[in-house]
Amino acid sequence: MGILRLRHHLLPFSQTVYLEGKADNSQEDASCIRVPSVIIDGPSLVYNIFSRLLSWFSLHSATPIDALPTSDEISKGVMLYLLQLKLLGVKIEKIYFDGALPAEKHETRVLRLENSRRRLQLFCTETRHGFKSPKHYRGYRAIHLESILCSRPLLARYKNLPNDPFMVPTVFEDLKLRWNKEAICQIARDILPVNSLDLEDFPWATITTMVSGEADSYCGSTAKLTGSAVLTNDSDLLLYDLGTDGSVIFLDSIELTAPDPRQSTQCQLRASMLRPSLVALRLGIPNLLSFAYVLKTNPELGIAELLQRSKNTQEAMEASLNYQRFAREYQGDAHSRQVMNSTQQIQFLDTRISELFWQYELPFAYMPWDSPRMYLPILNEDHTRQCAWIQGRSYRNLGYSLLNISRLPNERHTRVTEFIRRGQRIVEDTLLLSNEESIAAYTKILCDRLTSIQVEFGISNNSPQFWRIFALFDLYISGAESTSRGIQGLARFLSLGYMGERLEWTDLHLAAQVQSILYSLRILRQLIRFSELSNGLAMRLDSLLETLPPLHIMMAPVCLETREYIFSIRIDQFSEIFMQLLARNRSDYRGAAEQTMEIELSREEDVSGDHVGTNVVRSYKQSSNIYELLQEQ
Repeated sequence: MGILRLRHHLLPFSQTVYLEGKADNSQEDASCIRVPSVIIDGPSLVYNIFSRLLSWFSLHSATPIDALPTSDEISKGVMLYLLQLKLLGVKIEKIYFDGALPAEKHETRVLRLENSRRRLQLFCTETRHGFKSPKHYRGYRAIHLESILCSRPLLARYKNLPNDPFMVPTVFEDLKLRWNKEAICQIARDILPVNSLDLEDFPWATITTMVSGEADSYCGSTAKLTGSAVLTNDSDLLLYDLGTDGSVIFLDSIELTAPDPRQSTQCQLRASMLRPSLVALRLGIPNLLSFAYVLKTNPELGIAELLQRSKNTQEAMEASLNYQRFAREYQGDAHSRQVMNSTQQIQFLDTRISELFWQYELPFAYMPWDSPRMYLPILNEDHTRQCAWIQGRSYRNLGYSLLNISRLPNERHTRVTEFIRRGQRIVEDTLLLSNEESIAAYTKILCDRLTSIQVEFGISNNSPQFWRIFALFDLYISGAESTSRGIQGLARFLSLGYMGERLEWTDLHLAAQVQSILYSLRILRQLIRFSELSNGLAMRLDSLLETLPPLHIMMAPVCLETREYIFSIRIDQFSEIFMQLLARNRSDYRGAAEQTMEIELSREEDVSGDHVGTNVVRSYKQSSNIYELLQEQ
């Protein structure tokens, strides 16, 4: 989040630079500073692209929901951004993504979740009467260079829109697995002269790295090693040791300058750069840490007073424990670096799953508390209803349990604590982990259900529509969702993205519940690789879940996905099959649910003696869906 007003105070010391790999003879000012190589703070770039796309999409949006960029659009924007840097000859050293945040960041993370919750609440209040049918549901929106490289003010009515909760893991996944030469050319050929580039098959896969810690420290150390500039919007990067030549360029300062922004061959990228070593020299201080510490404790002071205090109290300040604790945050993460090269398997994990892994791997750095934690993002859901993360809860539990039993007995835990929205609060929600017997039972039933739906609907599980249908079926069999519009409304939802005559919060909440189930299955799929089940069940489930769509498809608005993968089942046929499956499965699974409830309640009694925490609420109810046994009241 950065230190309040740090950037404001230091911006007068910035230099105008051009992102450019080799000198341009046509450039008027031959003395301008060129930046030939960069390191990119991955999450910061994603949020920057989201903000810029939102500001441009809002120009032609009938409703706020229409203006929100999708994960797919954000990923395309990032790809075009990186491609433009390559056209200009800028070398990208690394693109870093957070793989785990230290325990000290807990309060900051809860605060971020609370801020997101408040934005959602405000958005729900302002749009409680529903929306017009979003325009972009009728087709895909073109993304031009100016929409990602030119800033424009955002109208006040759009400033409280919630972020896309899946955009960062989507971009990371796509840089690794989606953006090969063929996919890049297909999207960019009408926007950039891609034929003039010597593209590798996956040009950014090897330089995109999920680090075992915070991206900031890795950006800083690589900048010191290479003398490159870090592209970020996080002012904290100014406080790392970037060496003599390392610098920071704020992403929101980068602007496309050209006679016609659509002519990429004539483009230049102008930006403002801060070199911490040079700024500290001009301020007459050894580094910016002491200045930042005084600012953090006295945010109301002007720069002159801040400088005076940081100089006069330098020795006393550096001796204080509070300052040492503050400075330690910007001195790298030695623990995670020790094991970075030995854990390449995490390079394809989702960001949140990576963090869960590191809590087991390095508990002294990432898990000083008594159980692993999972911080689930705020979904774009109806704030007045139960949190959509309750759906899919048992799929996540199964994944957590598989990871847990893969560890040595002394490294295992009895629970995982999730942080989710409950009403108008962010709360802890405890999931009791299962033993091998329960895991095997859950796994078999899930495999059977997936196979049954595939056979009955006659849809390949390679189709994203199969997974949407599965999620809806899961919601209805558990009794979590029942609409007055009936099953035919679901068929309309699969085709249009809404069940009635226009988009309402009922539809958005249903979409969020579907996202929750699919993302929970994704967590389960990625954690299966750590499984040590020897009965073949894990291999069978892994094979079934292998066809889960990538995030840019999985989290797309339902109607956009339908345009690419035609929903081929007639409404009456869909309704008949759906009702038959519901009737059959409700009776089949009720008995299994009751048996499993007995197992879980006995385990609750076993671990209740060591349960700590007054703000954790656990409640159970009998459910007809074995996967929702832990569903709260």
